Amino acid sequence: FDECNSQHVRRVINKKYSADVFNMRPEDIFLGKGVIIQFIKELVKFSLKEVKLQNRGFFYGVIKQVYYWYLKACLESIKPKAVITFIDNSSTFGWLAKHCDNFSFIAVQNGSRLSYAANPNSGFYVPHYFCFGTHEQELFSKIGYKVDHYYPVGSLVASLYFTPKEQVQEKYDLLIISTWRGDIGYAQDVQDTMRSMKIMDELLSRYIKDNKINAAIIYRAERNSKNWIIPELGFSEEEYYNQIYGSSIEYIDTNRSERNIFPLMQESHLVISCLSTAVIEAYGLGKKVLYCNFSGTDYYHQDIDNEILTTDSNYKNFSEKLNSIYKLSYKDYINTNKELMKYYMSYPDNVYTVPSAIREGVDKIIDQFETLKK
Repeated sequence: FDECNSQHVRRVINKKYSADVFNMRPEDIFLGKGVIIQFIKELVKFSLKEVKLQNRGFFYGVIKQVYYWYLKACLESIKPKAVITFIDNSSTFGWLAKHCDNFSFIAVQNGSRLSYAANPNSGFYVPHYFCFGTHEQELFSKIGYKVDHYYPVGSLVASLYFTPKEQVQEKYDLLIISTWRGDIGYAQDVQDTMRSMKIMDELLSRYIKDNKINAAIIYRAERNSKNWIIPELGFSEEEYYNQIYGSSIEYIDTNRSERNIFPLMQESHLVISCLSTAVIEAYGLGKKVLYCNFSGTDYYHQDIDNEILTTDSNYKNFSEKLNSIYKLSYKDYINTNKELMKYYMSYPDNVYTVPSAIREGVDKIIDQFETLKK
């Protein structure tokens, strides 16, 4: 369900199943006789009460619910054994999961869910959820997200793109993960997080020059994409970083199709950022990481443990914090952080078995559902 990043999910589906993608960008439109008949049957369940719950007006509520019943009619006509998505926070997927009883609905987590951005009325619902770690189990109950069954397995994407340890050589002392917000409007959270990021970058620029360390930054937006420039600022992500770091660091273009961020993190001694799911994915595999929160509030970082977070923008204290992380051996770092790493990213002992763990889990869910139907 939803073609966005569906290639990752396809890699974990057992080859004994035939699989197809229900496109949502734009939506697939089915107008066969079976779909039309099923759609008419579904419309009998139309609910004015549900329409009134919409906060965008009555007319929008009617159109949205008719659309949802149409999607259900399509799925009922296809008759899959299961519907699986990588877009776990899709409200459309959540609605269908609540209203379809003839097959299982399964989601694989594609990114961190943060309390500050959570909407308890978003319709987040997943019957079977392959999540990062037990962190989600505790968080979701607080923010009003509904999940019936959790399966903490770590990050699927990280498992697919991380390089085996024996093939990794450390290349950078420091890797900065950009949290450039892009062309998404200039709401308060964008202003706050961009301001925090600039404070971090100015501190890091000074630290890198003072200590002559080998550092790199990987851009968040792909070059010349929609989010390469923030219109309200009037310059690109590249221009922003050049103004601060100049020639003191290496600049690396992000490649979303190759996910080059993952091997880059493995090649770095310390990974640092403001807000990035990738940092937590690396942390779960034993990398030294640090989040910086210089926004003046814990609102955006309330889900990040103080063990891997700093809020002190005093340069002397900031430098001492980084120095202490560098001096700590990997063995001591992991001994100190291993429980927290597992809490955020419940990777199996071998991270490369994440796809097979999800594959086996999906098979079991389908088998159990088929048994119950009998």
